[in-house]
Amino acid sequence: VSADGRTLWLSGRYDGVVYGFDTRTGRLIAKIPVGGSPHGIAVWPQPGRYSLGHTGNMR
Repeated sequence: VSADGRTLWLSGRYDGVVYGFDTRTGRLIAKIPVGGSPHGIAVWPQPGRYSLGHTGNMR
């Protein structure tokens, strides 16, 4: 969930996309193609930094 609580982000493991849903309406607001099999999403507290996957690797 985004910091402001407005967007729920989910990975489409078998679709190669990340989905963003409006938490108030449940509507799909973003569908971002990311390539093969995203297993999850980790959002780090620093603005602009993100990691797809669940390995714990970060730069």
